[in-house]
Amino acid sequence: MKNKLLIIIIVCCYGGLVYCQTGNSKVVDSVTVLLSLSKDENISGNYKEGLQYATSAVQYAHQNKDKSLQAKAYVSLANTYQAIKDYADAKKYYNLALDKNTDDYFVNVASLNGLGNIYSMDIATADTAAAFFERSIDYTLEAGNTEHSFYTYYNIAGMYLNFIDPDKAYPYILEANKLLPTIQEEDPIYELLQQLNFAIYYNQKENHRLALTYIDKALEIGEEHTLTRELIDIYDFKSEIHQELGEYDLALDNLRQHFYYKDLDFNEVKNLQIEQVEADFKVKEFQQKAEASRLKTNLITIIGVGTLLFIIICFLIFYNYKRRLSFLKLEKKNEALVQAKNEAEKANKIKSELLVNISHDLRTPLYGVLGITEMLIENSSAIDSQKELLNSLKFSGDHLKSVVDNILKIEEVETNKTSLQLSRVNLYTLLDNVVGSLDYLANQQETVLQLNISQNVSSYYLLDKSSLSEVLEKLIDNAIKYTKQGVVSVSVELLEKKQSKEYIKFQVSDTGKGISKEELSVIFENFKQGTIEQNVSYGIGLGLPIVKYLIQIMGSELMVESTVGQGSQFSFTLECENLSNNLIIDPVSQTKNLHILVVEDNKINQLVTQKLITSLGHSCTIAANGEEAIDEYNKTHFDLILMDLNMPVMNGFEASEVISRENKNVPIIALTALEISEVKERCDSVGLCTIINKPVDKNTIEKIINKTVLHKKLK
Repeated sequence: MKNKLLIIIIVCCYGGLVYCQTGNSKVVDSVTVLLSLSKDENISGNYKEGLQYATSAVQYAHQNKDKSLQAKAYVSLANTYQAIKDYADAKKYYNLALDKNTDDYFVNVASLNGLGNIYSMDIATADTAAAFFERSIDYTLEAGNTEHSFYTYYNIAGMYLNFIDPDKAYPYILEANKLLPTIQEEDPIYELLQQLNFAIYYNQKENHRLALTYIDKALEIGEEHTLTRELIDIYDFKSEIHQELGEYDLALDNLRQHFYYKDLDFNEVKNLQIEQVEADFKVKEFQQKAEASRLKTNLITIIGVGTLLFIIICFLIFYNYKRRLSFLKLEKKNEALVQAKNEAEKANKIKSELLVNISHDLRTPLYGVLGITEMLIENSSAIDSQKELLNSLKFSGDHLKSVVDNILKIEEVETNKTSLQLSRVNLYTLLDNVVGSLDYLANQQETVLQLNISQNVSSYYLLDKSSLSEVLEKLIDNAIKYTKQGVVSVSVELLEKKQSKEYIKFQVSDTGKGISKEELSVIFENFKQGTIEQNVSYGIGLGLPIVKYLIQIMGSELMVESTVGQGSQFSFTLECENLSNNLIIDPVSQTKNLHILVVEDNKINQLVTQKLITSLGHSCTIAANGEEAIDEYNKTHFDLILMDLNMPVMNGFEASEVISRENKNVPIIALTALEISEVKERCDSVGLCTIINKPVDKNTIEKIINKTVLHKKLK
């Protein structure tokens, strides 16, 4: 693309030379005609004839002793030498043209651009080329020729991008962009080239997503105006960007488009070549008939042209065959890659579905195990030795629950089912609760757990309470596990404040064993914690991947610093809206003497839920399925309904829909082993106001019952 534009600037400047006559003498007219003929032959690719005309123009110009005319002839000769890649002679005559010290616009612009083009071919002389181009720009800007100025800025930027030096290219890209509004209506190629330069720049700066934005703009212009040759380069470049991003399907699609337009351009060129050869053949045939004396010469010419035509056609057929063969091989390789990719994705999906199904099935019995264990612990008649065993059982059950939740959570975030749930959150209370819940684990490790909050941090912010709590819990839990007899510090500080927006940094530091560089490369992969021994000792390795996903959803990035033997530091910064000045009066946080209908088909879970509710001071009625729930509801007034979703006879969705249709004021809470993201939409549609995952503890169910009932009363 770059080389093509350099030729454009030469032709453009050179074309202006032909029509700038300096007098009416015969010599001037002869030079002008010779320059015009030289230009036409060069454009047609007949460089030998172009060189002859340019040389004759130089000779006639010297006879006239007109410096301006001599300079123009030198430029014509230099252009021809540059076209045939004789760069030494080209530089010689460009410099001779400049030495004439003429004020002629086209002489100066063409000479300086020609020298810039020659020096731009070597990275060692790139800055010299830029200097020539910039001298040319002084003339074009002074003359008000915006088109020439744009092309020259574009050439400089393209040169530096070609040498992978985006920082030097960027100022010239911006200068070209300033000129774009005044010329983009004349020809769409200007805007296309500018968008392409921006795309190349950002790709070299490794901002591939922004590069794709600009390449798509260029693509839109190219397709709108059928710029076939530009589309060939654009699709090829876009394919490379997608490959760098690991998006191989998109890379393959763009590669196919690249070959499509390349074939299209190839066929057009082939047709033009054949038409040109046929035209030459007819001209030679006419000359043979008109000039009998030159029969022998014309006959040889016809044979030569026919042979050339045959060779060209054979070459084109052979080239097209080889290219098609190469494309078919590439297509087979791509098909194999796609098949391998699909098989890998299928295997990964089967593994994920298996883990999710197992996790779902574990939640229901876990609810019973944890619920009964908690009831036995609270039983005053249990002796200390039994309570110790029960506490161990509860700890193991909680650990298994954590594993199940992590497996389901990683599946949820990887399938983009997680979204932010923003609400007014007391940050101090959230931090106290998170740190307090992990004191027991810190004591087991003989580790000091510290919480440090800067004084300039406010109380209330608009946050996703659940996601932030989960992130902090997992980071602190991870730090404690790897820190024996040390210190784990949780720090929160205000970095910056912009009106109601505040940037708050959360940091979890420890003095533990630290993480090696090799382990850092895998700790964010699913089911990885470094070595096999660490996987066995510290869990299944899903905590940090979940943390990374959640922080990204909240609009931040997780930063990690670690030194082996000294400890680790995890940090992230959130943009939060300060709501401390928004006065909200919290309703009374506790309700008593509620009559609650529990709809649950599992006998053990019926017992556990009933005990939980009665221990909170509420009365409870049990229904084994949806039909029984509707019957009980029609007979008795209930303040709240706890509804299981998967039940025989009539499931929880159907029962909730019937009850909500009759009375929309009764709050119905779903109590289910299914993942919330899988059922939320359907729950909302049938009138369920809240969803709780099994297993659930006493404190959690108490908070949700109070919040749900009070919310209904306020409405």
